[in-house]
Amino acid sequence: MYWLVFVFFFTLVWGTYDNDYFRNFMIQVFSLPSRLTLVYVTLFFLFPKFLLEKKYGKFVLLYILLLIAVTVFIQRTFFFYIIQPTYLQNFKSSNFFATTEIMNTLLDVNIAIIIPFGYAFLKSWQKTNQKTIELEKKQLENVNEFIYLKVEKSLQKIFTRDIIFIESLKNYIKVKTIDREIIAYKSISSIEKELPEKKFLRVHRSFIIGLNFIDSFSPTKLSLKGFSIPIGRKYKDKVKDVLGYF
Repeated sequence: MYWLVFVFFFTLVWGTYDNDYFRNFMIQVFSLPSRLTLVYVTLFFLFPKFLLEKKYGKFVLLYILLLIAVTVFIQRTFFFYIIQPTYLQNFKSSNFFATTEIMNTLLDVNIAIIIPFGYAFLKSWQKTNQKTIELEKKQLENVNEFIYLKVEKSLQKIFTRDIIFIESLKNYIKVKTIDREIIAYKSISSIEKELPEKKFLRVHRSFIIGLNFIDSFSPTKLSLKGFSIPIGRKYKDKVKDVLGYF
């Protein structure tokens, strides 16, 4: 699609200048081999192999060498032996290696890579940025992977993924996990701040539940692994929004 638009655009531009659209169309067609070579070798070899690997010096050097090679051995050959004698009879160039003409041809070939290169660079930046966001998100989640609870005179490590629910017992809390029950000295409001919001939900002034353990629910209560947890009136709207029941 890009090449069709490219060919017809420059056919229109130059055709408007000299009113010979067919000739300009054919010139653009015969210019495609050099442009295709430059664009695809750059995008599929030089770009990932050197630019993305931050080998900027090598990328620039190899791109310049590629551009010169494509200009001289492909575009200049087509121009000197096909385009000039067939479509530009009034244009005379007796020297294949005329410096001025090679420079003009080089610039003409190079213009084809501007949009594809810009697009590839943008997509690469978006991909890198997305990976960075996902990594930061994963690191943030890992921060809340476990908590420490004071049990008598020791601190016990509890993995948040194992917590079914937490119940308030005045100045203490009861933490029910998949394999044990812990009574710790801590307020329910305090521990709520330490838990990952996407994995836990306060459903009652005395209860916080692990969302992954919900078996069933209604407007007034939830069932978690055989335990029935009431939904407080104050928390009904929030529970409804999170769980999505009607």
